[in-house]
Amino acid sequence: MQETEGYRAPTRRRKRWYYGWTIVAVLSVISFAGGVETNPVLGVFQGPMTEEFGWTRFIYTMPMSIGSFMGGIASLIVGPLMDRYGSRIIMTVAVALMGLTFVLMGAVQELWHHFALQILGRTVIASTFFMVIGVVIPKWFIVMRGRAGALANLGQRLGQIGFPIMVERILTFGTWRSAWVAMGVTVWASSLLPALLFLRRTPEDHGLLPDGVDIRDASQRRRVAAVQAEVSFDRRMALRTPAFYLIAGAVSIQSFVTTSIHFHWFSYLTDLRGESGEQLISSAVAVASVSLSPLISMPVSIAAGVAAERWPVQRLMAFSYFFMALSIVVFLFTDTALLSYVFGLLFGASTGILFTVMNIIWADYFGRDSIGGIRGMVSPVHMLCNSLGPLTAAWSFDVTGSYFLIFVISAVLSGVGGTLVLLARRPLLTDR
Repeated sequence: MQETEGYRAPTRRRKRWYYGWTIVAVLSVISFAGGVETNPVLGVFQGPMTEEFGWTRFIYTMPMSIGSFMGGIASLIVGPLMDRYGSRIIMTVAVALMGLTFVLMGAVQELWHHFALQILGRTVIASTFFMVIGVVIPKWFIVMRGRAGALANLGQRLGQIGFPIMVERILTFGTWRSAWVAMGVTVWASSLLPALLFLRRTPEDHGLLPDGVDIRDASQRRRVAAVQAEVSFDRRMALRTPAFYLIAGAVSIQSFVTTSIHFHWFSYLTDLRGESGEQLISSAVAVASVSLSPLISMPVSIAAGVAAERWPVQRLMAFSYFFMALSIVVFLFTDTALLSYVFGLLFGASTGILFTVMNIIWADYFGRDSIGGIRGMVSPVHMLCNSLGPLTAAWSFDVTGSYFLIFVISAVLSGVGGTLVLLARRPLLTDR
């Protein structure tokens, strides 16, 4: 084939590594570090710290709730910044602050120390770690968005498996102070350099389009056209669609439910007493139940990511809500080690689907160009519900002496969330 001006004949060469997969790996490592400031880990610290300082569970939980809401407000700024400048500097600073927060938690002596540090930690994680995968992955993938998002989320699952076990073992043989410090050092060691060295803004900055499509390769013109045909809504357009509010309502419900369960899961199981007052479920069984959830969610999330590339993401998301409601019903009647493990598997499967498709549905419905800004608009309400979940559950326990009522409400809300998702019709060009 002859070469003409502006066109070079394709030659046989080894297929280039698509840098998007490097982005996936780095985000997985970062999400692993983010697992330290998640509710399953914070819930394990609740018992020893409230016992030593004489705090109520409501007081222990309050700064995490305040920080979560503040992180939602901060997302209004962070989301658009990620769209415009990328996530490298933002996530490097976030990782540094998260590690520092945990190291300093090991020196807490007063209630205000706990408040200051946990408000900072939850603000950081809510405005950055919770959002980065859902903002960055859609910019690098369209066709393979489902599997890429699922793989990027695996790190958080590993963190949710390893960190509660790590904390429980340190508490058994050491102190809660050394456990906090160990968490902070792990954050720095695992994620600080990967975030700084390898995160990039968009594939277009490297002469590529999502999924590795090479703009300069004439043989990929059809794929280039297909990628460029993706419709993107800006924030003002998204606000005019019913789907935006229905999905926002559903994910806010999810945030309330999953945070209340995750935060108080360990305490709920270890609080269970028999008729003679004996502890029914040991701390080792409880932490194993907590860790089973992310363990099963890893293969489930990958399967959900692949399925989302073939089936309507709306139906997958609705199914996960209804399945979660069923799992919470099982939780209400859990009083043995076996049922503890069963609940861990069921709840992990439901969240494995939900957390994967929840990141996908925003990009599938509204495109990738303004995804950070769109998700940032939802984040204040989303994170308000995130903050109210653990706090409401703690208040319910302090008032009634039981988690039964709040977990019944959580099961009902999960069913409501699934219904909202089913009503969320995918917006069309005419909806803008």
